[in-house]
Amino acid sequence: MKQLSLIASGIMLSLSLTAQNDWQLKKDQDGIKVYTKSTENSHYDELKVEMTLTATLSSLAALILDIDNYHNWSFNTEKAYVLKRVGPGDLYFYELIHSPWPASNRDLPIHLQISQDAGTKSMSVRSICVPDLVPPKKDVVRVPLSIEQYMVTQLKLDPGAGAPAWLINLFSVKGPFETFSHLRQEIQQPAYRDALLPFIKN
Repeated sequence: MKQLSLIASGIMLSLSLTAQNDWQLKKDQDGIKVYTKSTENSHYDELKVEMTLTATLSSLAALILDIDNYHNWSFNTEKAYVLKRVGPGDLYFYELIHSPWPASNRDLPIHLQISQDAGTKSMSVRSICVPDLVPPKKDVVRVPLSIEQYMVTQLKLDPGAGAPAWLINLFSVKGPFETFSHLRQEIQQPAYRDALLPFIKN
């Protein structure tokens, strides 16, 4: 097993993210650090999480690609399922997110892509909301914008915006912390721990 470094950024419900504010540490617990940064022309914070994770690149990719299991580790995910598979690391999926009362639940169709640089072995994970991919559902609010990007290299894990940032900023710290806390536990399951993916080199 190796330690991974994942550098990620997340943009949700914000079309203009030009603020130059520094990251502010909001939570530091159990080796997980959650940062937020305000953005211009938006009421929603940008998120970043730092965490050390002992795993292989294949283990992390296998966990991220196992869409049906998201409810076990992704914060407030009620259900998620694959809509269409394009390739080994390329698919579309649907995710339903439970929102605290009185807010309505949110949903989003997502295009997920995982790729790897053959030279450096760094792994890239990109998920982008495709709001018009499936018809809207009754009493569920469709997330209009969600972009999450992860750059993973071997050393330590630095993920950001693991949980969708469109939730009220009150939950912007709890969401990512819970997501990556559960991710750390879930990735030790044999199905992920022992995973070998042909398109990922550990």
